[in-house]
Amino acid sequence: MRGWSHREVLGSVDYAFEGTYESKVENLMLCVVQLVLSGGWYPEAEQSMRGKISGQFLAEGLDNLLQGVPQAEAEQFKHDLKILKLI
Repeated sequence: MRGWSHREVLGSVDYAFEGTYESKVENLMLCVVQLVLSGGWYPEAEQSMRGKISGQFLAEGLDNLLQGVPQAEAEQFKHDLKILKLI
């Protein structure tokens, strides 16, 4: 990845993990990681990722998505979502 542009790194992460995770919460977490990695440099991509994340919240409900996640991890994830102004 040395010498790669930021956009190339984001694309590589997206490609490398596409279809890797089966659970909805893992895919949600991956989308949040991609949002953080984008660093606000690509407003259209950020808007798309935020829409995808919000859509999952609306369709599934955050608490439903976090079922089975240990409570401490779920609380940390919710804290991260608050920092990102997703909840």
